[in-house]
Amino acid sequence: MQTESFDLAPMSTSIAVLTWLLLLLPLSLFVLGSRGGAMLSSIPGAAIAAVYALIWLYFRPSRFELSPTHLRIVWPIRSYRLAMSDISDVEILSGTEFRSRYGWAMRVGAGGLWGGFGLLVTRRGKLRFYVSRLDGYVLVHSRSELGLLITPERPADFVRLLRPRAGLG
Repeated sequence: MQTESFDLAPMSTSIAVLTWLLLLLPLSLFVLGSRGGAMLSSIPGAAIAAVYALIWLYFRPSRFELSPTHLRIVWPIRSYRLAMSDISDVEILSGTEFRSRYGWAMRVGAGGLWGGFGLLVTRRGKLRFYVSRLDGYVLVHSRSELGLLITPERPADFVRLLRPRAGLG
Protein backbone atom coordinates (compact mmCIF):
# COMPACT_ATOMS: atom_id res chain seq x y z
CA MET A 1 0.00 0.00 0.00
CA GLN A 2 1.40 3.35 -0.97
CA THR A 3 0.71 6.80 0.41
CA GLU A 4 -2.17 8.54 -1.38
CA SER A 5 -2.50 12.32 -1.34
CA PHE A 6 -5.70 14.36 -1.63
CA ASP A 7 -5.62 18.15 -1.91
CA LEU A 8 -8.04 20.27 0.05
CA ALA A 9 -11.17 20.41 -2.13
CA PRO A 10 -11.76 23.49 -4.28
CA MET A 11 -13.76 26.17 -2.49
CA SER A 12 -17.52 26.27 -2.91
CA THR A 13 -18.81 29.36 -4.71
CA SER A 14 -19.95 31.18 -1.57
CA ILE A 15 -16.60 30.62 0.18
CA ALA A 16 -14.71 31.70 -2.96
CA VAL A 17 -16.73 34.94 -3.20
CA LEU A 18 -16.20 35.66 0.51
CA THR A 19 -12.47 34.94 0.14
CA TRP A 20 -12.12 37.38 -2.77
CA LEU A 21 -13.97 40.06 -0.84
CA LEU A 22 -11.78 39.54 2.22
CA LEU A 23 -8.62 39.64 0.10
CA LEU A 24 -9.65 43.09 -1.12
CA LEU A 25 -9.68 44.44 2.45
CA PRO A 26 -5.92 44.74 3.09
CA LEU A 27 -5.37 45.86 -0.51
CA SER A 28 -7.90 48.68 -0.12
CA LEU A 29 -6.34 49.69 3.22
CA PHE A 30 -2.89 49.86 1.57
CA VAL A 31 -4.28 52.01 -1.25
CA LEU A 32 -6.09 54.33 1.15
CA GLY A 33 -3.01 54.48 3.36
CA SER A 34 -0.73 55.39 0.48
CA ARG A 35 -3.03 58.25 -0.49
CA GLY A 36 -2.78 59.68 3.02
CA GLY A 37 0.99 59.78 2.75
CA ALA A 38 1.64 58.64 6.32
CA MET A 39 3.39 55.33 6.89
CA LEU A 40 1.20 54.79 9.96
CA SER A 41 -1.89 54.52 7.80
CA SER A 42 -0.53 51.30 6.16
CA ILE A 43 -0.30 49.46 9.49
CA PRO A 44 -3.90 48.14 9.52
CA GLY A 45 -3.47 46.68 6.03
CA ALA A 46 -0.16 45.09 6.99
CA ALA A 47 -1.68 43.62 10.16
CA ILE A 48 -4.57 42.08 8.25
CA ALA A 49 -2.19 40.72 5.60
CA ALA A 50 -0.12 39.11 8.39
CA VAL A 51 -3.24 37.43 9.80
CA TYR A 52 -4.12 36.17 6.30
CA ALA A 53 -0.59 34.74 5.93
CA LEU A 54 -0.97 32.98 9.29
CA ILE A 55 -4.28 31.45 8.17
CA TRP A 56 -2.72 30.23 4.91
CA LEU A 57 0.40 28.79 6.56
CA TYR A 58 -0.94 27.46 9.87
CA PHE A 59 -4.72 26.97 9.73
CA ARG A 60 -5.56 26.03 6.12
CA PRO A 61 -4.30 22.54 5.24
CA SER A 62 -2.81 21.92 1.82
CA ARG A 63 -3.58 18.22 1.60
CA PHE A 64 -4.60 15.02 3.34
CA GLU A 65 -2.37 11.95 3.04
CA LEU A 66 -3.34 8.34 3.58
CA SER A 67 -0.38 6.13 4.41
CA PRO A 68 -0.73 2.49 5.44
CA THR A 69 -0.49 3.53 9.10
CA HIS A 70 -1.67 7.17 9.39
CA LEU A 71 -4.02 9.84 8.13
CA ARG A 72 -1.79 12.90 7.87
CA ILE A 73 -3.02 16.48 7.52
CA VAL A 74 -0.36 18.69 5.94
CA TRP A 75 -0.11 22.47 6.24
CA PRO A 76 2.69 24.58 4.75
CA ILE A 77 4.46 24.84 8.14
CA ARG A 78 3.18 21.88 10.17
CA SER A 79 1.47 18.51 10.01
CA TYR A 80 -0.73 16.27 12.16
CA ARG A 81 -0.98 12.48 12.17
CA LEU A 82 -3.88 10.30 13.26
CA ALA A 83 -3.08 6.60 13.50
CA MET A 84 -5.26 4.38 11.32
CA SER A 85 -5.75 2.16 14.38
CA ASP A 86 -7.42 5.11 16.15
CA ILE A 87 -10.05 5.62 13.43
CA SER A 88 -13.36 4.07 14.46
CA ASP A 89 -15.49 5.12 11.48
CA VAL A 90 -15.57 7.42 8.45
CA GLU A 91 -18.49 8.75 6.47
CA ILE A 92 -19.42 11.29 3.82
CA LEU A 93 -22.02 13.89 4.80
CA SER A 94 -23.77 16.60 2.84
CA GLY A 95 -24.18 20.00 4.43
CA THR A 96 -27.85 19.20 5.09
CA GLU A 97 -27.02 15.88 6.74
CA PHE A 98 -24.39 17.52 8.92
CA ARG A 99 -26.78 20.28 10.09
CA SER A 100 -29.53 17.74 10.74
CA ARG A 101 -27.27 15.59 12.90
CA TYR A 102 -25.17 18.25 14.63
CA GLY A 103 -27.35 21.37 14.50
CA TRP A 104 -25.82 24.82 14.43
CA ALA A 105 -22.14 25.03 15.26
CA MET A 106 -19.86 27.67 16.69
CA ARG A 107 -16.44 28.01 15.08
CA VAL A 108 -13.32 28.64 17.12
CA GLY A 109 -10.54 29.40 14.67
CA ALA A 110 -10.40 30.89 11.20
CA GLY A 111 -13.41 31.13 8.94
CA GLY A 112 -14.45 32.77 5.71
CA LEU A 113 -11.03 33.12 4.13
CA TRP A 114 -10.37 29.96 2.05
CA GLY A 115 -12.87 28.02 4.21
CA GLY A 116 -13.23 27.21 7.88
CA PHE A 117 -10.46 25.80 10.05
CA GLY A 118 -10.09 25.05 13.75
CA LEU A 119 -12.54 23.77 16.33
CA LEU A 120 -16.27 23.36 15.75
CA VAL A 121 -18.49 23.27 18.83
CA THR A 122 -21.87 21.59 18.20
CA ARG A 123 -24.73 20.31 20.33
CA ARG A 124 -23.20 16.82 19.99
CA GLY A 125 -19.71 17.85 21.03
CA LYS A 126 -16.56 19.24 19.48
CA LEU A 127 -14.90 18.46 16.16
CA ARG A 128 -11.68 19.63 14.59
CA PHE A 129 -12.54 20.91 11.15
CA TYR A 130 -10.69 21.86 7.99
CA VAL A 131 -13.23 22.58 5.27
CA SER A 132 -13.22 24.55 2.05
CA ARG A 133 -16.74 23.65 0.93
CA LEU A 134 -20.26 23.57 2.29
CA ASP A 135 -20.85 20.01 1.10
CA GLY A 136 -18.92 16.80 0.50
CA TYR A 137 -17.77 16.60 4.11
CA VAL A 138 -15.79 13.62 5.30
CA LEU A 139 -16.32 12.92 8.99
CA VAL A 140 -13.56 10.82 10.56
CA HIS A 141 -14.47 9.40 13.96
CA SER A 142 -11.64 8.71 16.39
CA ARG A 143 -11.46 6.37 19.35
CA SER A 144 -9.35 8.71 21.51
CA GLU A 145 -9.35 12.17 19.91
CA LEU A 146 -11.88 14.67 18.64
CA GLY A 147 -13.49 13.75 15.35
CA LEU A 148 -12.30 15.38 12.14
CA LEU A 149 -14.55 17.14 9.64
CA ILE A 150 -12.61 17.66 6.40
CA THR A 151 -13.18 18.31 2.71
CA PRO A 152 -10.61 16.44 0.65
CA GLU A 153 -10.90 16.50 -3.11
CA ARG A 154 -12.69 13.38 -4.37
CA PRO A 155 -14.31 12.50 -1.02
CA ALA A 156 -15.67 9.13 -2.23
CA ASP A 157 -12.19 7.99 -3.31
CA PHE A 158 -10.74 9.26 -0.03
CA VAL A 159 -13.23 7.23 2.03
CA ARG A 160 -12.86 4.17 -0.22
CA LEU A 161 -9.09 4.15 0.39
CA LEU A 162 -9.29 5.09 4.09
CA ARG A 163 -11.75 2.37 5.15
CA PRO A 164 -9.54 -0.70 4.58
CA ARG A 165 -6.44 1.04 5.94
CA ALA A 166 -8.33 1.79 9.15
CA GLY A 167 -9.63 -1.79 9.30
CA LEU A 168 -13.20 -0.71 8.62
CA GLY A 169 -13.81 -3.10 5.74
